[in-house]
Amino acid sequence: MNAEKERPESPEGVGGAGRKGCRILVIDDEEVIHVSLRRILGRQGHEVDAVLRATEGLEKLQSETYDLVITDLMMPEVNGIEILERVRDLKLSVPVMMITGFPSIRTAVQALRLGAVDYLAKPFTRQELLGPVNRTLRGSASEAGGTPPVRETPQEGEGFAEPERSIEPGERFHLRKHSWAVYQQDGTVHVGIEASFLEGVGAVTAVELPEEADVLEQGFPGIRLRTAGDEEHSVFMPLSGQVMAVNAEALGDPASIDAETSLMQLLPMNLDVELAMLLRG
Repeated sequence: MNAEKERPESPEGVGGAGRKGCRILVIDDEEVIHVSLRRILGRQGHEVDAVLRATEGLEKLQSETYDLVITDLMMPEVNGIEILERVRDLKLSVPVMMITGFPSIRTAVQALRLGAVDYLAKPFTRQELLGPVNRTLRGSASEAGGTPPVRETPQEGEGFAEPERSIEPGERFHLRKHSWAVYQQDGTVHVGIEASFLEGVGAVTAVELPEEADVLEQGFPGIRLRTAGDEEHSVFMPLSGQVMAVNAEALGDPASIDAETSLMQLLPMNLDVELAMLLRG
């Protein structure tokens, strides 16, 4: 056995950038997922509780305190979406990450809309897991009193987009915790990254953007970031459409990217339907 591979990693996370000593609850009906997450997250210094049944997981959430929940989407008795709804109804402040072997646009966006902080498709690599986990733990630590309870009802000043209402140039729409889109006079949208996403990422050292004429889908990765801690982070797209232009300056100076930076111009393909899944800012 290779001793180098078995050496525990720094509990500070990848590149020393993550939180250590967090309690993570895994809800998944596959024992192999428990083994994998315990190994990867345990090496980061986290304590991992794992249960096979969603009902047992909900009981633990009501009696114990966790920093993060990682739950499967498709499970018997209670599925991942229902867990999100229960967490919301119980007004629990714990962030929830979804994993699934059956990714789809509808379930990805629905999970984010209901309050999931991220959505990861099986099988996933170590880097694909640790990026969103570390981002979520850092983000929740930076908010006073922890992460706000997940919610479907918008706060004051927000509202889900109304497809039947005409859209005005300059209006902003959000795929919560990931990206935003601003409608333009010519019918295109400018797309950027939510402040909450960037706050949990840290210093960006590289950005990967699509090519012009590429077609992107709502709820799936369209922007990828790499950080000083050698983490990889995927930003889900707020809308589907064809890429008309990308921000070349941001490619050359990724450290300059902030919550107001437009990274691409997109020609929407299914605007009326997809806006109903976004928050209107």
